[in-house]
Amino acid sequence: MAVQAAMPGLAARPLALLAGAACVLALRQYPLGHGWPSLLFAVLLPAYFLLLCWRPACWLFCVPALLPVLDLAPWTGWFFLEEIDVLLLLTLACGYWRLGGPARPAAARLSPGARACLLLCSLAWLAALLRGVLPLAPLDLNAWDNYLSPYNSLRLGKAWAWSMLLLPLLLRDADPPALRRYALPGMLTGLAMVSLFALWERAVFPGLLNLSSDYRITAPFSAMHTGGAALDGYLALSLPFAGLWLARARSRWQAALALLLLALALHAALTTFSRGLYAALAAAMPLALWQAWRTAPDTAQHGPGQPPGRKLLLWLLLTGLGTVLLVYMFGLAGYRGLLAAVVLLAASFVLAARPLPWRLAPASLLCALCLQGLLAAWWPEAAGPQGAGWLKGPYFLFLLAAVLMATVLLPGPLWPGGSADNGPARLGLAMMAWTMLACNLAWIVWHRAGPPALLSAGLVVLLAMLMLCNGRLRPPLWRLDRASLSIAGAASVLLLLAIPVSASYYATERFSTTAFDMQGRLRHWRQALAMQPSDAGNRLFGMGIGSFPATYYWHNPQREVPASIAYAEEGANRYVRLASPGYSAGYGELLRLLQRLPVHAATRYTLSLDARRSGPMPVLQVRLCQRQLLYAQNCVHVPLRLRPAPPGMQAGAWQHYDVPFDSGGLGGGAWLLRAPVQLELAASGTATSSVIEVDNLSLRAPGGREMIANGRFTQANNYWFFSSDHHHLPWHIKSLALHLLVETGWCGALSMLALLTLAGQRLLRRAARGDTGALACAAALLGFLVVGLFDSLLDVPRIALLCYLMLLCALLQPPLSPRSSSLESAPP
Repeated sequence: MAVQAAMPGLAARPLALLAGAACVLALRQYPLGHGWPSLLFAVLLPAYFLLLCWRPACWLFCVPALLPVLDLAPWTGWFFLEEIDVLLLLTLACGYWRLGGPARPAAARLSPGARACLLLCSLAWLAALLRGVLPLAPLDLNAWDNYLSPYNSLRLGKAWAWSMLLLPLLLRDADPPALRRYALPGMLTGLAMVSLFALWERAVFPGLLNLSSDYRITAPFSAMHTGGAALDGYLALSLPFAGLWLARARSRWQAALALLLLALALHAALTTFSRGLYAALAAAMPLALWQAWRTAPDTAQHGPGQPPGRKLLLWLLLTGLGTVLLVYMFGLAGYRGLLAAVVLLAASFVLAARPLPWRLAPASLLCALCLQGLLAAWWPEAAGPQGAGWLKGPYFLFLLAAVLMATVLLPGPLWPGGSADNGPARLGLAMMAWTMLACNLAWIVWHRAGPPALLSAGLVVLLAMLMLCNGRLRPPLWRLDRASLSIAGAASVLLLLAIPVSASYYATERFSTTAFDMQGRLRHWRQALAMQPSDAGNRLFGMGIGSFPATYYWHNPQREVPASIAYAEEGANRYVRLASPGYSAGYGELLRLLQRLPVHAATRYTLSLDARRSGPMPVLQVRLCQRQLLYAQNCVHVPLRLRPAPPGMQAGAWQHYDVPFDSGGLGGGAWLLRAPVQLELAASGTATSSVIEVDNLSLRAPGGREMIANGRFTQANNYWFFSSDHHHLPWHIKSLALHLLVETGWCGALSMLALLTLAGQRLLRRAARGDTGALACAAALLGFLVVGLFDSLLDVPRIALLCYLMLLCALLQPPLSPRSSSLESAPP
């Protein structure tokens, strides 16, 4: 045992030095000179190194927290070697150096079955990686900046390599307490940052309440510049952990923060308008309901003759009825009616769990009606737009009643440990406040939609009255414990967000085209299978990791030629070559070369460039647009028209252009809500693909300041990124299972299936023993697989890495006790 324990140390220190040297080499080449995010990364990396020296296990927090957001490709142009790769190299350097130190007990172990599955997956990965990258292509200007490059295999294959390299650190650090202390907060921090990013993107571009726009958020995931479902896959993996935090909350403040995070994450998920993500949330819901039912305090207590599932059925019936009424309310009274109805039902939920003094109900009702009538009669009429909003009578009085209700109920036991005061006077005031809420709900609905909408308010009030009878049931349907409050809060947040989104124009349009889109997806899958060679090697080991974009480009059945961007050189001069798409239908999605620029509003700029082409096509489109990643808005077109070659000049010679233009409103607005501005170049032609070449690109402000970085393309793709806004099929197979089958063959697909099956069995077994963390992990992986039914998520390395790390954590087992290990090592 001593020799076995010492062996890892012999290799750990050299591997640490190798990782450190690779990190330094990557930083020497990394473009740090354009935009504040690169400078932020330069500060973050030394801070992370000091943190690892102080608390080595903090990588369990930092990696899941930074994995989704440390993505600076739109600024740097680097997407083969990313910032997270540099961070992981530093993690390995520090972690492996510590592994080579004094021996210490392992925090976790892997079973023989798990080791066998990981070995099979690694062998299949290695075979597919070699098939994709061999024979080695020249390391030219396009080796590391083009999805058509054979080295795209290394870009996609690095996710599994990182997971295997991090496995020794997991075995050293990832015991259950460390996962709860570091990994769970790391997941929640990453989810919070992604959700806030999505909220900012919605606010800046289409608007928070504009649900009719077809704008779809991408948040911080630059891999979505050619489509895909990186955001959907990440939210499917991380959202269950927000629910886990809410379920484990031990105080009101923790519960409030968990509910806030859940609301932000659900907003991000729902405003993706992704049907696959909606299906993933629906698939994970039964697991959450099962856990809530199992952990309910009185699950095992049933009245005489009461079937065990009766309470659950009544819960579901009440929830379904409330959902139907809220949808009906929103259709008539909009956001305000929906919010008022949810507040009334939430107040009824809390009030119904208290011992209500029913003998005081008539007096409370009469007093509330009299007070409501007096306030309504004396309230001044709103005059003009200055009196609009919450100061109008129904809204202000509803708010007043809600504040009264909260004042009365909050000192009570809304959370375990709270002080209770269930005196008749206090509860009588609460019943008065409830009556005023019901009256003002009807007034709000009448104010918004007129008398025909009063039926919806009456039905909601009737349901709230039925909820007040909860305390008279034996046993009651719910009590004010942590589980019931968490479920009610999560359900309220979900309904407040899901009902407006599902009723929006764009969501309705998305669902109405589901059958048509599915036919297109099936056709694409058949074509992907048809493009795979039929020999035994390709069937068993796949075409190679990352080979699909190049395979589609050269072998797609429609003979389409997708647009492309490449860098070329003549002697010492380098330039960019833009190829327009060539589609038989005469239309193809443009591929846009992008760079973020700090332009100012209403400023005269001068664009200069050299261009050449061999014929009248393609047309060079140059414009400045507000753009996060996809879907440009409020564009300013640069009035550039390419001239034919003058007499005496050779066809295809370089020509110089200087074009002044005004930036208009681009770059304006408050700092936080200022939309980013990007320069776009694209080649647009006819049904036949054609090429235009651009060099010496410059954008100068009135003072002569140069705005464009690497405009001469001497550093190839540094600071330049690209996007395909709408046509994404040339880049993705659009199915996780088919992606594995085509690129890694049957060996890779079956070995991954075995790994998923083993991890799922262990998670469900632990969840059945009451481990809520295992249940959240199972729900996350289930949601990820459901999203993967319609998108190839493993072609996004950072999302694939997060999935692999979650699978590894699911396979970890507690280390054997010394007695058990001695018995195993004893001779027979």
